[in-house]
Amino acid sequence: MSDVKRDELSRLCRERREELGLSMAQLAAASGDDAMASSWVARLETGQLRDIPRRERLAALAKGLRLSYQTVARAAAAQFLDVEDDAVWSADGTVRVVVDRMGEMNETGRQELAQIAELFSRRPTHGSGT
Repeated sequence: MSDVKRDELSRLCRERREELGLSMAQLAAASGDDAMASSWVARLETGQLRDIPRRERLAALAKGLRLSYQTVARAAAAQFLDVEDDAVWSADGTVRVVVDRMGEMNETGRQELAQIAELFSRRPTHGSGT
């Protein structure tokens, strides 16, 4: 285990909350978890939580942040359990985003995304990454 303090969930929460323009109290209210208070959000964002939040709390946080549960759970696992799964994902995170969002789509959306991916995979590439 590394001596470097991990902050994936703390950073995700802070950055996404700011992106949405929410205060800590507004995020707590948007989570739907009556027990979540702005003080808990503050402790999370400043890295003061010592234990990984329970699944229900992570699901509520995901709801408040308007992110998939998988995104929030992955950040929690990295921060609190030192779990890394980058070996199976693209280095820039694009594959992870697509997979996470697919779970939120209906069947038609998933089929359309698959068709788009298929079309892009058939495009000729010239040089590096273009």
